[in-house]
Amino acid sequence: MNGAPSATHPAVVVGAGHIDRRARSTEPYRAGASNPGRLQVSVGGAGLNAASAMRAFGAPVGLIGARGGDADGERVAETLAAAGIADLATTWLDRATPSYTAILDDRGELVAGVADMALYDLISPRLLQRRHIREALAAAPSLLVDANLPVATLEAVVEGAAGRPVAAIGVSPAKVGRLAALLPALSLLFVSRAEAAVLAGSEAREAMAPADLALRLAALGVRRAVITDGPHPLAVLEDGAVRLLAPPPLGAVADVTGAGDCLAGTAFQAVCRGVPLAEAAALGVAASCLLICGLPATTPGFAAQAERFAARLAPPVQPGETRDDS
Repeated sequence: MNGAPSATHPAVVVGAGHIDRRARSTEPYRAGASNPGRLQVSVGGAGLNAASAMRAFGAPVGLIGARGGDADGERVAETLAAAGIADLATTWLDRATPSYTAILDDRGELVAGVADMALYDLISPRLLQRRHIREALAAAPSLLVDANLPVATLEAVVEGAAGRPVAAIGVSPAKVGRLAALLPALSLLFVSRAEAAVLAGSEAREAMAPADLALRLAALGVRRAVITDGPHPLAVLEDGAVRLLAPPPLGAVADVTGAGDCLAGTAFQAVCRGVPLAEAAALGVAASCLLICGLPATTPGFAAQAERFAARLAPPVQPGETRDDS
């Protein structure tokens, strides 16, 4: 895949950058009951999380998004500036900045999430024609979108890429269907097993293994994809072939929020630098594991730690293949 980001023309991410609120239980979670815990507020969003990971590995990157004219919006802007991400967002002064509220159990696993993302529907194809946004999109060597965007906007970005690499993040089972018509045109797709099941055509297929879902996606025209499955082996699809990569066992889990986005941003920037997809996916796994264990992508030395971690991971294997690790 050609088009590695350059210093003069940053890669562009089009997607979410907003406020994350995470309430984590400090005791075993009980549904339908009041759970003691802690509330944390931070800046996140699929697009911003992925852009932060790309930036951590030295890739110049800009984010096209939407926010409100409130304190939350100012916090998002400050975060972009601190991370060195070009701020290409549009601000609606009379609107509230989008937010995502997650309920986590005592192990850090997601119990439920509520996404207040209606403002992203205003990122229309017409908005992309604003001069500074149009010029950024035209100059970008590679593009990454997330499924928070309207279908027409996703189509406009992919069509306007004119052969440049375009990757997409599925975001959630509720939104991943927005990518359905674009699958053959994408250079790389990042989805969870649940999101892949939706694209495969039936919620019942969520019980299928990631490797089988990868083959379903290949039949729909997907050329390259990474299908995650929490702590279980993920599937890497490339030109009809599937390989599995097992994440390493982790100790204490700090938070799983944004782990898939971190994997996507890390792997995509690596692929754009010419790294083979299986190796790029392993680097993405390493980066996401660091994040899950409490090390943000903005931490100095994050990329070097991820690269050392990735070097210790077992290489991907084909489904059914055995490996002698002795």
